[in-house]
Amino acid sequence: MRGPALAVVAALACWLLLTAPASAEERADPLAGLARAGAPLVAVAPAAPGPSPAPAIGIPEIPNPLGALGGLDPRDWVTAILDGVVIALGRELLGAMRDFIDWSLGFGGSSLNFVTRTPSEGTYESPTVRFLWDFSRAVANAGLALVVMWGGFAVMAGRQTGSPYHGAMELLPRVVVAALAVNLTLEFAALLIELNNALASAIGQVGLPGYERASAPQEGVALVVVALAHAVMALLLVFQMLMRLALLDVLIVLSPLMVLLWVLPQTQGWTRWWGHLFPITVFQQAVQLLVLRFGSALMVELVPGSTADALLTLLLGIAVAALALRVPSLLHGQVQHAGTGAAVALVVAGRAWGGLAGRGAAASGMGGR
Repeated sequence: MRGPALAVVAALACWLLLTAPASAEERADPLAGLARAGAPLVAVAPAAPGPSPAPAIGIPEIPNPLGALGGLDPRDWVTAILDGVVIALGRELLGAMRDFIDWSLGFGGSSLNFVTRTPSEGTYESPTVRFLWDFSRAVANAGLALVVMWGGFAVMAGRQTGSPYHGAMELLPRVVVAALAVNLTLEFAALLIELNNALASAIGQVGLPGYERASAPQEGVALVVVALAHAVMALLLVFQMLMRLALLDVLIVLSPLMVLLWVLPQTQGWTRWWGHLFPITVFQQAVQLLVLRFGSALMVELVPGSTADALLTLLLGIAVAALALRVPSLLHGQVQHAGTGAAVALVVAGRAWGGLAGRGAAASGMGGR
């Protein structure tokens, strides 16, 4: 009795030990039991062993404050306002410059055109210039009288002391020529000025290259700025012409005194300065008009007459005006260079001639012996 009871207890314990892990697995994984039961579940592949990735932290997008204005950017407002101010200011400046340039060209009721010609009413026919020239001529005539008295005194003193008086006698022809020239300097100035006007008329009707483009209504900041640069160059050229007119008046007034200074060898340098400056000042206008005429013809060939080429036309006009502004300095430099070269050539020729003469004299002396 006892043996069968022990066998039953042992069998019951073995059954409990074998069924406990299976029930734990079922409790740990209830889906496995359902799968074994035939539930229609999709099998999921097991994840690869390893460290689990850190969860991504999303940065919220910062909203644009300008989007609250319905797509209107204040920066566009500022740019448009600045462009409008620049264009309006540029047009006003262009209008003011154009009025002055038109006046200097003789347009708009002005009769004083000093850009394309030298007006006689502003130079040798001006009442102020003639009054000052008369005063200068009187001073020069009085100076010539003093020079004649000094020459006569030198002749008389030379006779008493026995010194040669050929220096004083050489001065008298200069005094005679100066007496005529002092009273004819105004006519000489008028002759040169009218000759310059004749050359300017032969060149033809000349305007400032690109002036029409600079005067027309401009659109766009770039075009307005370039038009202003063109107007500034044209204004500088007009100012240079005005300064030339004033310098001509000063040189005309000083002309009798410059003739007086030519009489004395000690003061002839001032006369040479005047004789160098006056013709260049008179004829520089004809050369500048020739440059402007050439520039205008070149612009017609290089630039078609369309509105799209207004910017290129203005740039070429600026270049031509800048070259015309350089004409006086180029003329002065060329004359000085030519004068220096001539002086050097004369010195070299004189030394060569002296060397040849010395050799000839030595050869003749040896032949005589």
